[in-house]
Amino acid sequence: MRIRSLIISSHTAGRAGLLGVLLALGSGCGAPAVQEPVVPGPPSAPAGTAGLPAPTTARPADAGKPSDPFALPESPRDEGPEIASSAPVNLDAWQKAKKAKGVAPAPASCAAHAKKVEKGSASERAQRADLAPVECGDAIVDPLLESFNAASSKDAPDAVRIAVGFSLAGKLARTAGAPPSIGAISDKEKVKAFITGPLKTWAVEQSTAIELLSSGAAGLTGYARGISAIEAGIAELRLVDKIRSAPVPAGWDAELKGIYEAALDEALEPRKRRGRDAALVGLSDLAKAGILRDPRIDRARVLLTKLYGGRRVDALDGLLLPAPAPVPAAQTPEEKTLAATPTFWLDGRDFAIGKDPRVLSRGVISPVREHFRKAPAPDAPDDVRSPYARARLDMGRVYWRRVDFVEAAHAATGSAKPEDRLVLAVSLALAHGPNGAAEMMRAQTPASLDLKHTEALDALAAGAGPIAGMAAYDAAHLRALCPPDGDDATPHWADVAARFRKAEALLTDPAQKKAAAQRATESDAIGKAARPKP
Repeated sequence: MRIRSLIISSHTAGRAGLLGVLLALGSGCGAPAVQEPVVPGPPSAPAGTAGLPAPTTARPADAGKPSDPFALPESPRDEGPEIASSAPVNLDAWQKAKKAKGVAPAPASCAAHAKKVEKGSASERAQRADLAPVECGDAIVDPLLESFNAASSKDAPDAVRIAVGFSLAGKLARTAGAPPSIGAISDKEKVKAFITGPLKTWAVEQSTAIELLSSGAAGLTGYARGISAIEAGIAELRLVDKIRSAPVPAGWDAELKGIYEAALDEALEPRKRRGRDAALVGLSDLAKAGILRDPRIDRARVLLTKLYGGRRVDALDGLLLPAPAPVPAAQTPEEKTLAATPTFWLDGRDFAIGKDPRVLSRGVISPVREHFRKAPAPDAPDDVRSPYARARLDMGRVYWRRVDFVEAAHAATGSAKPEDRLVLAVSLALAHGPNGAAEMMRAQTPASLDLKHTEALDALAAGAGPIAGMAAYDAAHLRALCPPDGDDATPHWADVAARFRKAEALLTDPAQKKAAAQRATESDAIGKAARPKP
């Protein structure tokens, strides 16, 4: 019996009526229907409805268990840089989207950012929008877009499309903010009146605005699509989170509250799924641009993790790795410019710019990627190869892309540095896993993540030195992310617990030792709970 039927049959009509109103909020009652995400053919699908690339199931070319645990996978390797589109700019979709109602006004502080480039080109305005708070994007670029004339403009079409992306992102960032508040009222009828009145009105208005703004991204690709898609996804997920936090009468018993929460989750699932997919499209576009550090990435991952706890996009943050080399402070005007310029806007520079620690710590621009893709392992200087390998591994931890792990492995191989050997071993294990965050989050079972290829990590854990404990911990952590079901679960968790105990014995850092001991205890408990009942 479906949850909604259960509610109606098990409780009074008054309670069911209240739940029905709340469920309507989840589907955006009065707003355009939430459509299932679709996999688009061309890359120009709107950010709000764009689906994700079909999951890639192929493993690295040498995915069979190698005799040498440190054997490198041959593929996938980096492709060439994305070519900017020179197609004519069409702002029709943006013109419709900018009329969305219910978008909070830009903060007064945005005026100062807009004034700095009030006569600037599309590229200058877009760069300023990238440096400013996300909610200021439209205040900076809209004056140019509103007077844009494709026939007479000297702006590069791609720069104009990026400006459109920032315009939409700015508006989307100001949707689904603070919902109406009911205060400390616990009376059922007053709560119901609040939900059917102010809360419903707000939810419908915000869901309509998000959908209209998302449709404005039609025709965008690359970075332009990425910055708008990620904000569309964040806005959808933020709205879901706000509706899930809607008040319920204090007099509800635990059973009714549980049924209500399950029913609401069911109603919100299509919107939550669409927000997830839009955010992942945006993350994919930012990954292709080589961006590692960005507040947009952090905000998207926080919401994805909160609403998809069973498929934690931040699961690889739990790996133990040596601290990266400190980034030197910017001293000269040139160094300060590099430190302040977002990664995307440095992509046309040369290898020397890209290898600067102030740049490489925030992302890998295409000249650097191209250099290491073509260079045989021993050729590149070690002082660049090591931080590059770490940057690619860190990109893989953020985006789950197989290409990042393969490139990290190729960059780290041949180095005798302990930290590089650990980067190599972790990358080799993850190169067998899901190809991208979308594939990870869509996996049918945890076991299908296939993160059990820890042969290189096991080899390091069997040795000596400062990384043996980290290698043992990381092997246990990866295996804990892909447990099997059924009779195999208990022995799997027993193995994971033993690995964490080995890591505890090898680690020297007190906090890391404590974490390993706690994870061992937790793994034992999960294994006992999974043991078949006699």
